[in-house]
Amino acid sequence: MKDLSWKILSSEYLFKEMWCTVRKDTCEMQDGKIITPYYVYEFPTWVTAVAVTTDGKIILERQYRHGLQQTNYETPGGCVDATDANFQDAIARELLEETGYAFDNYEYLGKTSCNPSTNNNWMHIFF
Repeated sequence: MKDLSWKILSSEYLFKEMWCTVRKDTCEMQDGKIITPYYVYEFPTWVTAVAVTTDGKIILERQYRHGLQQTNYETPGGCVDATDANFQDAIARELLEETGYAFDNYEYLGKTSCNPSTNNNWMHIFF
């Protein structure tokens, strides 16, 4: 299988904060085309859960999200903290903080990227 990776010719950090870092790259595609600027958003690792109660109800939380300027329903989750021993500990903490629920069992479903074209982080999903 052919490698489709781009070559990074230069990279410059434009903004660095705890929750978000913005990087501007100049990249060369496989066909030689130069892409500049290409912005990459660096975020911490995230966890989320499809949380189901013993009576079969799915727990969603309703939150205002300023980026969208809307209040929406979403699955509970958040950032993995340095104090979390692993991803399961992170989602257990987030579920308790955000919903008040503690669970006995966690099934790891895998990982995904919310926006792999620009975000560099993974979101780990539990059931």
